[in-house]
Amino acid sequence: MQSISVVGLGFIGLPLAISFCEKGFRVYGIEVDTAKLDWLKRGVSYVQEDDQGIPLDKYLQKHLQQETFIPTDRMEEAAKAVDTYVVTVGVPVSGTGDMVYDYLDSAMQNIGSVLKKGDFILLRPTVVPGMIEERLIPQLERVSGLKAGADFHVAYAAERVAEGRAMEEFRTLDVVAGGLTPACTERAVQLLQQLTSGTVHVTDLRTAQLAKVVENVQRDVNLAIINELRQVAEAHHVDIYELIRMTNTHPRVQLLMPSVGVGGFCIPNAYYYLRASVDNPHMMPLYDTARRVNSDVPNQLVKDAATALAASGRSLQGAPVAILGLGMKDGSNDTRLSPPVDLAKVFISSGAHVRAYDPTIAEHSFPFQVESPEVCLDGAQVLVVGAWQPPFEALPWRQLLEKTNRPYIIDPRHRLKGYLS
Repeated sequence: MQSISVVGLGFIGLPLAISFCEKGFRVYGIEVDTAKLDWLKRGVSYVQEDDQGIPLDKYLQKHLQQETFIPTDRMEEAAKAVDTYVVTVGVPVSGTGDMVYDYLDSAMQNIGSVLKKGDFILLRPTVVPGMIEERLIPQLERVSGLKAGADFHVAYAAERVAEGRAMEEFRTLDVVAGGLTPACTERAVQLLQQLTSGTVHVTDLRTAQLAKVVENVQRDVNLAIINELRQVAEAHHVDIYELIRMTNTHPRVQLLMPSVGVGGFCIPNAYYYLRASVDNPHMMPLYDTARRVNSDVPNQLVKDAATALAASGRSLQGAPVAILGLGMKDGSNDTRLSPPVDLAKVFISSGAHVRAYDPTIAEHSFPFQVESPEVCLDGAQVLVVGAWQPPFEALPWRQLLEKTNRPYIIDPRHRLKGYLS
């Protein structure tokens, strides 16, 4: 049985590790967060994910029992058994758009301290294009005393999966891979072909890094189009969904659906990764505009709610606002850069009284969380469907909606449409 290490067991790393286990690997999962590590050792997943109707917890428990998944915070333990490290540790972006390299730097130093001749490092997070050659490889060489491309191999193949469908997409999606040398690239191809039935597209290292960022920036621009179009449709008193449906009858047009914002770790950060990789960020005015449009969606939605309440003789000041779902998108319990969370904060700063319900988010993660949908919806004058979670499907929505107070409804995906009279 081939053994590998997956470094970083977050919303992407944990499903990736279990996906490798399902393909017959023994995986040493490295996680430095002691609370997460304790959960994993007890067979409890903090990632909301299922595959073929089976929750991630069940896969986790199976591979713990079979000893094909070994969660640990000790890189030395993994190094004794593996020659391959798959790194998923990300590069967060600060509130000012600056890179936070600390976590990935630390991972490189830890791997470098145990690196052996012949070892292979496959990097999978979204990175600033060029940072692998200019920042990460030099760190590995300095700590290990070895030479990249000669003594050890380095390649990049960004993950492209959607949270909630990660295990399915890890084994089916195409992947773009590029290595420091042809031998590095070949190691990446050999490993990835054991994981996915999709095609592994080979390119150079810099193009592979840039391609991932461009994928996400392209999504950001497309989402900005629909977020601006929503306001245009309102100005024309046109139903945005009918407009989308009619426009999309053209075979070369594919407008996306509106939402309460653009969130998660990938798309909102993509522009900043790209900006950090060039000397002249002003060469990208379109991407900059798209990011500002999407960042402003929560502010715009709150303004719309205030206007609607005022039109009915009510005020947003002190108004009960109910938010259903706090994940960064439907079906996700990831609250990093979550639009519903941002929306809640804007409502609060505008004087509203916010109550949010999400059974997939740990209790007390946010001060405005409540314990039940009944408490959330009671007397609500504004009702927001932020992220539609699987447990919502079983709720008695007609009875629950009777608890509201003639609310202004923000439901971009029309999740409640069938329950509204």
